[in-house]
Amino acid sequence: MKVGSMVFTVALVFIGCLLMVGQCRPEPKSTYEDGHSNTTMVFQSKLALKWCVARDCKTKHEPSLFAPRCFCCFNAQGTPCFKSIGDCQNHCPTLPPGK
Repeated sequence: MKVGSMVFTVALVFIGCLLMVGQCRPEPKSTYEDGHSNTTMVFQSKLALKWCVARDCKTKHEPSLFAPRCFCCFNAQGTPCFKSIGDCQNHCPTLPPGK
């Protein structure tokens, strides 16, 4: 068997495997009519953000090596700061994504 016919045979078998796995079925027409899929979302995201960021306790800027470190909540008005990240997360309001 020549190399060219061997490559052709391997390519044909590979394409056959892809056709069997993909099953080559068209999408239902309802998918394309209004731009929406005919599937239903089963779950909703429960993601909530709390922006507790390490900052300098006095200036609320980037922490330096020698300045006391606090955790400031950027979701709350006035950006309150706390001594521990746990306190910050307990007092910081949640922010839903996209807000």
